[in-house]
Amino acid sequence: MMIIAQVLAVVATLVIIVRLLTFRRRGCRHRPAVAFAAWGVIAISTATLERLLTGTTGAWWLTALLVAIAVLVIRAGGNLADLVRILRLHRRH
Repeated sequence: MMIIAQVLAVVATLVIIVRLLTFRRRGCRHRPAVAFAAWGVIAISTATLERLLTGTTGAWWLTALLVAIAVLVIRAGGNLADLVRILRLHRRH
């Protein structure tokens, strides 16, 4: 069972990294703070991926968290500013 969790976590982490790296602004403003946050998410995701691939981490809670983050990043189109906006709107309702 733990192998399934690790594979799902690796896939979710790769989705997060690739989607953030392939984000195109298409007319959106450049926000240095959001760009730095995206860099941080990519760095943390890469470190998590390394730990998953070496077998030092692997739990269902981590898999669930990574899948949820991957879904949110995909939903926001890789735009962290939109992701924050989606989370704020969700919190208000």
